[in-house]
Order: sequence, then C-alpha cells, then structure tokens
Amino acid sequence: MTNLIIRPATPDIMAEESVVLIPMLKDKAAEVVKHLSESHWNSSCIITMKKFQEICGGPDEASVMLRYLSGCGTTQYLSVLKNEFVEGVKISLSAAALSGASNLDCDVLYLIWTIEKLQQQLDVIDRRCELSRKSAVASLHSGNRKLALRYARELKLVTQSREKCSSLLNRVEEVHGVVVDAESTKTVSEAMQIGARAIKENKISVEDVDICLRDLQESIDSQKEVEKALEQTPSYTDINDEDIEEELEELELALEKEAQVDTLEKTTTSEEGNATLEASELLSDTLSNLKLSDRPVGKSRTTHAASEGHKTANLAI
Repeated sequence: MTNLIIRPATPDIMAEESVVLIPMLKDKAAEVVKHLSESHWNSSCIITMKKFQEICGGPDEASVMLRYLSGCGTTQYLSVLKNEFVEGVKISLSAAALSGASNLDCDVLYLIWTIEKLQQQLDVIDRRCELSRKSAVASLHSGNRKLALRYARELKLVTQSREKCSSLLNRVEEVHGVVVDAESTKTVSEAMQIGARAIKENKISVEDVDICLRDLQESIDSQKEVEKALEQTPSYTDINDEDIEEELEELELALEKEAQVDTLEKTTTSEEGNATLEASELLSDTLSNLKLSDRPVGKSRTTHAASEGHKTANLAI
C-alpha cells in the first residue's frame, strides 16, 4: 500500500530559528532549479531527498530551501511508505506553482529511489569484482594457484550478482522512462495507466526489488559474507569448476599479456636510453675535436679578407 504525504506551506513550517537573507535564498533557489533543468525536460521533476540535500549542500541547507520553495508554491514534500520509508520532493522548473501531487508522483519517487539504490549496489559490485580480480592475479603472481582458484570462484559469484542487479536496473529504468514520457504527452490519469501497464509488462514488483537488494547486500557487504555464501548458499552451487577454471585461465592469459607489455616497455625504454647515451657521447667527441682559435674575431676576419685579396691578385697576374 502506498501512502502519500504532502507537507503544506504554513507559518509554522516557514518559521526559522536563524535569520536567512531572502535575496540570497532566492538566488540559491534559482541555482537549484537551473541545475535540475539541465537534466530534466518536463515542467517539473521528482528527486529523492538525498539528491535534494546533495544539490543544496547538506541537510540543513535543504531543510531551509524546502521551506522557502514550499512557501513559494513551487515545491512539495513527498514520502512513500512501502517496505522502506522514502522521502523526496517535487519541484516546479518554471515560475508556475505546482497543481498538486498524485499517486503517480509517489510511484515515480519510488522508481527513482530504486534506480539510485541499484546503481549504488552496482558500484559496490564493480569494486568487489576489481578487488577479487586483483587478488586472483596476485595469487597467480605468488604461485598460489589454489588461492587464485578461490578468488576466481568469488569473482564468478560476484559477476553473477552484477548481472542480476544490472538486469533489474534496466527494467526499472525502462519503466521510469515510459512514465516520464507519458507525463510529458498525456494527462495524469493516462500517465498513471501507462505506468501501471509498464510495471506489469516488465514484471516489476516491490517484492522483486526488495528480494534483489537483499540478495545483493548479502553477497557484497563483506568478505566474510561472500565466503559464507560460497559455502552455504544453495543458489550458487550451480557454478561449475570448469567455469572457474576458464575464469582462471583468462586471468592467466591477461597476466601474461601484461607481462609482455611490461617487458616491451622496458626494452623500449632501455633502447631509448642507449640511443640517448650514444648521441651524448658522439656530441661530446665532436666538441672535443673542434679546434677553437684564441684570436679576436675582428682580426680573424681582417686576415681572411687579406688572404682573399692576395689570391685575386695572383689570378690577375
């Protein structure tokens, strides 16, 4: 069940313990709207409270900004209560005041929150994949193939988690895109129907999202949880040793290529160093063989001119 909470603009909400200069607050509000307008094309947008706080510069700044914009009628506070309590704001990107919030706004807020949550999980998984890969490579470097095999198995497990998370993220983003497009071209009721149909067609439910997030959290939170999953979780027993061996072989090939590149770079650097040394020695030898005269420059030029004159006279005779 979805609960939508709208915080109205009242004198109590507008009251602040500290004095805020209205002109400065107005300029800051314009910056916030401009920032959001660069990534949103509709007349209004919905963002999570976390995102709003990041844009405003912190929770306190966001609280003051929310009160100010609510007083102007261009922003509404939203909250969604499903399995988790999600907060957000709906902001008008024009001078027009918001007409009101709907259940569709509530669904959009939850979709956006889910997208951000899944993207955070993907970032954690990517770091975990890189760590497992580096650990496997380091184990191969040290000659510990057994430990490398274990890290390769872990890498396979985390990669599967990433595929699952990425698949759900793509589905949620697709639904969100459909709803946003519908909002810009249809009425609210039509957009709600389109959004509901998109959710049904993509087979996305709150339970699906929550289960996926829980599974991912269990698999990537820490090394201990990953190892526990490897030993106890039945859903991962379908990982064949052949797949792990292939993963390890790929790492070994990548390691060999890296070693070849390092060797080539060292050889190139060594050759460049030798060439530089030879050029330096040649220049030194050339300079040492030069016979420099101690005579003044003017005298040398006079003697040279006289010599040329003497040669001309001899030719005339």
